[in-house]
Amino acid sequence: MFVNGRPLPDVVRTRIVELAHQGVRPCDISRQLRVSHGCVSKILGRYYETGSIRPGVIGGSKPKVATPNVVGAIQTFKNENPTMFAWEIRDRLLSDGICSQENVPSVSSINRIVRNNTSDIRGSPTENLEN
Repeated sequence: MFVNGRPLPDVVRTRIVELAHQGVRPCDISRQLRVSHGCVSKILGRYYETGSIRPGVIGGSKPKVATPNVVGAIQTFKNENPTMFAWEIRDRLLSDGICSQENVPSVSSINRIVRNNTSDIRGSPTENLEN
């Protein structure tokens, strides 16, 4: 049984491509293998375009650019100059060679790092209420 939203097993994907090579129409393939016509079309389309039967990537995460080294540098820059803007920090990460154009954090990421680290220094709001 196949679950909606999950990748089809490779055996079924391979069988779809084999049947198509034998001249079987996509609508007949879908009936024979009990998968939707859209699924057959999608797999065949990807196969004809890329030569791959592998499923597409679901979700995943981008490589993390805020390494401890980068976070430390951002904290240092902000401590040295508390009025420094995130775009200035970004420029400095590049000019100091801490990051390259490919792995420099975005301005919004830098703002988040600054915000999270200043809240760590001040403590949580509940700690302040208890004193």
